[in-house]
Amino acid sequence: MTVLEDKLARYRAPSSNTEQDKQERAERMVRKAVNGWSGFNDIRTSFLPKGSYKNNTNVRTDSDVDIAVIHEGFYYYDDSALYDADKIHGSVSIKHFDGPGFRSELEKAMRYAYGSDCDTSGTTAIEIAENGGRVKADVVPSFHYRYYHYNTLGKVTYREGTKTWRTNGEWVINYPQQQYDNGVAKNNRTGTRYKQMVRILKRVENDLVAAGQIDALPSYFMECLVYCTPDGHLNHGGVTPLTDDISAVIGYIWNQTKPGGSAKDWHEPNGIKPLFGPGLKWSMEDAHELALKAWQNLGLS
Repeated sequence: MTVLEDKLARYRAPSSNTEQDKQERAERMVRKAVNGWSGFNDIRTSFLPKGSYKNNTNVRTDSDVDIAVIHEGFYYYDDSALYDADKIHGSVSIKHFDGPGFRSELEKAMRYAYGSDCDTSGTTAIEIAENGGRVKADVVPSFHYRYYHYNTLGKVTYREGTKTWRTNGEWVINYPQQQYDNGVAKNNRTGTRYKQMVRILKRVENDLVAAGQIDALPSYFMECLVYCTPDGHLNHGGVTPLTDDISAVIGYIWNQTKPGGSAKDWHEPNGIKPLFGPGLKWSMEDAHELALKAWQNLGLS
């Protein structure tokens, strides 16, 4: 085994057992805080673990928990793709809390349970600080969301996701279940190398940030980039399979994020939302620079 192959074998590892215990404890404590809060007695809430925690792409020493707390009283929807005759007529009744109201009540529950460890300054998530017994938790107040459209047979159907109100007045729509299902399928198709490559690229990005070579990027971005790499670039055999995999992945990302490259048409792992475009936290240029710096950092050739 080469020195690089040995390093990549360490980098591909998921959270340690101790970290996983702390992740599970953080999730249990969030559930307990919500279920015990009197302000939610008249509505039902559910919980949806998401992000790296749910998708098993957390890396060692950089593990946190993302969990959506979902208001079960109603759902938001978009029927703009339907003809007038097929639109959802009438209105959805908001029981107890709309977007700002639900966030406000969830903030109260978290502050009651966690005190000064609760940070509500973020626009999307309510952050619970890490301590000796748990990892950091990002708690996201959310609602069910349906996008209505016509299927290939012309019948009305919908895709289901989540909708979250941000404190800057914006709404964000995500599709965590589709992300999870597609990630599992790709991981199975590539002999588990997909999630290994995601963890490796996340660890390399952490190294580059620590060295001051790039600005920090959301960890989800690395998951997206590896997901958009064709399956055939993964699951090499031979003496240095991890080196060959990460070389193929980084090379593909670098080539396709050149001006006019295919990356302009890439989508997030949910298969629905475009990966690049206005208003996002990253750009094709970010991906191109990351690939170049990662290649150099690992000494690939």
